[in-house]
Amino acid sequence: FRLMHEQTEEDDHKDWCDQALGKTNASIVDKKDKIRELGLEIDDTIAQADELLVDMNAADDMVGKITAHMKEATEIREIGKKENALAIKDAKDAQTAIANAIAVLKEHYKDNSEVPKESW
Repeated sequence: FRLMHEQTEEDDHKDWCDQALGKTNASIVDKKDKIRELGLEIDDTIAQADELLVDMNAADDMVGKITAHMKEATEIREIGKKENALAIKDAKDAQTAIANAIAVLKEHYKDNSEVPKESW
């Protein structure tokens, strides 16, 4: 009976080992699949990060161009503002000169009696 008992115990132990090996092999296959999936996710994430880096560099270039364009436009507006101020000053000076010339001409012709004198 002792040999039969030992044989039964060995059979039970072998069954337990076979089950453990089956679970281990299934776990190994599952872990390998998971590692492969995570590797693909990592590759996708790296590709997305590279695309974002390219987009970010393009956006930085665009911001630089816009900033340079804004600076140039501001300089052009400042030059235009100075030119406009000079034109306004010239126009006011011209108005004053014309008003003075008209006054001189009126005075001259009033004195020469060629233009009737106003009563004012």
